[in-house]
Amino acid sequence: MTILLNSMQRRKLYTAEWLTIAYIVITIIYLLVFFPKVHHRALFFGSRMAIIVGIGFLALLSHKFQIQKLDNVRQFLPFLFLGYWYSETFYFSDILFKNKDLFFYNLDERFFGCQPSLIFSQVFPQAWFSELMYFGYFCLYIFLFGIPLWFWFRKKEHFDRVVFVLMLSIFLYYSIFDMLPVVGPQFFLAQKDIHVPDGYLFCWLVRFIQQQGENPTGSFPSSHVGTTMVILLLTYSKERKLFWILLPFAIILMLSTVYIKAHYLVDVFGGILTAFLFYWISNRMYDWMNSE
Repeated sequence: MTILLNSMQRRKLYTAEWLTIAYIVITIIYLLVFFPKVHHRALFFGSRMAIIVGIGFLALLSHKFQIQKLDNVRQFLPFLFLGYWYSETFYFSDILFKNKDLFFYNLDERFFGCQPSLIFSQVFPQAWFSELMYFGYFCLYIFLFGIPLWFWFRKKEHFDRVVFVLMLSIFLYYSIFDMLPVVGPQFFLAQKDIHVPDGYLFCWLVRFIQQQGENPTGSFPSSHVGTTMVILLLTYSKERKLFWILLPFAIILMLSTVYIKAHYLVDVFGGILTAFLFYWISNRMYDWMNSE
């Protein structure tokens, strides 16, 4: 372990690695503060140590053997853990508060005079429309890997900032989910109310992903919407043509979160508003960390 930590100090860690370690440290502190209320402690502490050791080991290999391809992989590998960090927020979110879905359900009723997550799919029950919505929801997974890759190959000078802003924003959302238990309509509403019309390929693909890796957590604010907004802000700032290409898909994505009942409509607006805040915070922090 000492060798790995020394390697981290000698060999520059990449942005995604540093942010992952920072999130691990913060959540370890959170787990320690509320230790008696935490279940599955061995899993959570063990997974964190394993990931830190893994990052250190890869840094050691890079330093010792100068493997360029390994360096490239290291810059994208932490993105693969984002699904895990998201799913485990379910186990932390009720430490401070009890479920708050009724509050957000009532907000939708108060602001919009109805339940958009209930009526949207009833107004548009066509299979083609459902497929369009599921495709939109799936687009975030394409964005998460595709946008960093785009900047890696096309605008390398912006790659580090893009990764920093994107991952820090995502971790800020996860930090909220660690403390705020809101599960969304698909888990809160009665079984008879959560039916979504079937589509085709993307319908079953998204449902498979949800069944395999999605826990009842992280509804407010919508990280699906918020992360997409951060990506739009990044591309608008650094790659304007790409922004205009992504914009229609992003709009479909935001609509889809309500259509498939993953979110209340107030979650969508919460995701948009927090995206501007997190984008600003992340950029200011990046500038501060890289100032002379």
